[in-house]
Amino acid sequence: MKRFLHLTALAIALSAIVGIFPSLSAPMPAKSAPIVSSQNVNFKPPNVTAPGNRQGATHRGPKCPADLSITPLIPESNVGLTLSQSPTLFAYVSHAGTQVQFSLITEKETKDPDEVVYETAFKVDNAGIIAVTIPAAAGNKQLMEVGKRYQWSLAVACSPGENTGENMGDRSNDLFVTGSVERIETQPSLKNDLANPDPMARLSVYAKNGIWYETVATLAEMRRKTPDDAQLTAEWTQLLQSQKLDSIANQPLVQSF
Repeated sequence: MKRFLHLTALAIALSAIVGIFPSLSAPMPAKSAPIVSSQNVNFKPPNVTAPGNRQGATHRGPKCPADLSITPLIPESNVGLTLSQSPTLFAYVSHAGTQVQFSLITEKETKDPDEVVYETAFKVDNAGIIAVTIPAAAGNKQLMEVGKRYQWSLAVACSPGENTGENMGDRSNDLFVTGSVERIETQPSLKNDLANPDPMARLSVYAKNGIWYETVATLAEMRRKTPDDAQLTAEWTQLLQSQKLDSIANQPLVQSF
């Protein structure tokens, strides 16, 4: 009898404890997946501008398909900075199989004609974001000089059969977009910061110093190596959204030239 009373008292005591601390008896709730947000890419646009805007830098000929589009990955200011003598530029091309001509010309403040620095043509196999790398030199000539601004363009001939004879060079029927790139000198303090072997640390340095083309190129290369990394996807989306490129933030990186 005493043993029964003892067990009953023990059961009542345990019930009281469970009542005070219900979490001890309730199952642990499943942990929700962490929300991934951008932490490293905080692009700070430099105090540089170019005439017009992204929309004004686009020309669509009357014979171009309405759904054909090219969107350059450039800042809102229309001009992006680079430290490299061989920068990589990015653009979104909407249609697979598109034949594209790329041109790089000098931007001059005088009325002298602009000089074509580099040209190439290629076929985009799949719709998405492409990368075009400008070579460091052509022969013995360095293509991009420190302190100079250049305009780059991507063009699609919407009626190629008409660009012959007297109409050779007439781009009025083409679709083309333009952007600007300015090469600046790498300051010693910046060079020291970029000596960090961690690509995420270098990415942060490029972004906070307003170096647009290296910010995009570094992040694109990191995403290419680890395409399933949710953190990098969030960084990429945030970067493009910060410059009003929301419409192409989810497009794949498809091809390099």
